[in-house]
Amino acid sequence: MTKILVSLLASFVVSGLTVPFAAHAAEIIKAGLVACPHDGTVLGGVNSCGKIWKLKSGEAQLGSDGTLKVEVKNLVLNDSTVPPDVNGTADGVSQVVASLVCTGGGSARVAAQTDLVPLSKSGDAKIQATLTLPKTCIAPIVIIREFYDGKIGGWLAATGF
Repeated sequence: MTKILVSLLASFVVSGLTVPFAAHAAEIIKAGLVACPHDGTVLGGVNSCGKIWKLKSGEAQLGSDGTLKVEVKNLVLNDSTVPPDVNGTADGVSQVVASLVCTGGGSARVAAQTDLVPLSKSGDAKIQATLTLPKTCIAPIVIIREFYDGKIGGWLAATGF
């Protein structure tokens, strides 16, 4: 009986049935996203949002191989100082990027960033990219940044609670 079990186990290993388990990269980050509180918080040298935003839901996953997956749902303005027709929308922000912020050497900085992806008028976006990770990254944070007026600007959401 023992010989049969050892034979079966060996055939699983030889046939590659264990490869899918080994092929997955370890998760560095798996966290929910929170909207920018519009309180002047600077993350990695990136200014916070200029207006008040809200986020229905969002999650970021970063693997040790640099694979980044981000999903954002309903990231929209929630600011009484803007006209009613733009409040509850993405207000002209039609693209976003995800940036990896790392601390090290005394200050935090943007260490890697995705290409631009669309942000719908209702504030939905999906990002799937592979980042080139730095050799060390202390206290990693993923931030979602706006593309507005032709440039990448402040952060609108970040991993955290």
